[in-house]
Amino acid sequence: MKGEKEVIEESSTKTIRILSLFEMLNRGEFINKKEAAERFNVSEKTIHRDLKEINIYYSKYKYNTLVNSIVYSRVEKGYFLRLGIHRGI
Repeated sequence: MKGEKEVIEESSTKTIRILSLFEMLNRGEFINKKEAAERFNVSEKTIHRDLKEINIYYSKYKYNTLVNSIVYSRVEKGYFLRLGIHRGI
């Protein structure tokens, strides 16, 4: 069973990882799951879940008329942030 300190550290590490990924996307960087997993010492599946959570945030967050989403580029072999225009009524 994990102690309180270990749970706090794990939560803090997750927060830092997700915010780091978020910042990378906002800077226009491509995120390769394997490289990100190695960098943050987690599994590729964990990075995939993190990107999915960030994408949910982007889908709900609209600044003026922009709708952001994370998409995969086969050419770059990584994920990136695509900016789009919300055309809702």
